[in-house]
Amino acid sequence: MQTTSEDELHHQQAINNTTSTTRATPTPIPKPPTIMLEEEFNGGINSKPPRTPSPPPAILHPPPLRYPETLQSLIEIRITEGKGLGIFALVDIPANTVLLSEAPLVILQDTGTRVDPLEVSLAALSPERRASFLSLSHYSSNPNESIARSIVYSNGYSIKNDMATGLFETASRINHSCVPNSSYIWKDGAERIIFWNHWKLLQGEEVSVDYGHKPHYLKKFYGFDCDCGGCTEAGSEIESSSSER
Repeated sequence: MQTTSEDELHHQQAINNTTSTTRATPTPIPKPPTIMLEEEFNGGINSKPPRTPSPPPAILHPPPLRYPETLQSLIEIRITEGKGLGIFALVDIPANTVLLSEAPLVILQDTGTRVDPLEVSLAALSPERRASFLSLSHYSSNPNESIARSIVYSNGYSIKNDMATGLFETASRINHSCVPNSSYIWKDGAERIIFWNHWKLLQGEEVSVDYGHKPHYLKKFYGFDCDCGGCTEAGSEIESSSSER
């Protein structure tokens, strides 16, 4: 997201050097990005997504979050001007390429009990993955909101037919544009989120998706002013996989 800091880059670099395969009551709560179903894609800029990559081999334990691994081979994380960290093309990438196939770091889903499901999920993470979670940017206008909840609400994607929110180590760093160059879809069978580019990305070009909110809501929910140049206040809120992050 676009409230990140330079410290996150140092954390991510540490992860890259060691692993190669491997909201309190919030007010207001932004609706997480909604994942569009594959049959909803009907040509144009949201052309049908590429074929879903194969799942990681069973011998890999714990299963890698990203598979196949495209970080540092196809895409990279680096500092952006005024937006914290972002995802960039490491090489020239042909259109309709799978940029990222990633399993959630944390899934937030109400269990109907008094126990906070987020705290349970965080407690189950390894120290390395918990550090990755805590390194993500967060923004909240609610002073009573916990940092963990702010992180999820600032970076989560709606998954499982809008019944849960997924927080991702890499995908949650993809920044917004009102005219995005990429889309994404949640695959229930694979339990992964898939990102692909609409057109050819040149080396050094930032990967972007649309968070699905008009500019004034981007400021309200995420704390940043959009400067992509394609902003408009016209129309209703977008609710599609190519629209929110």
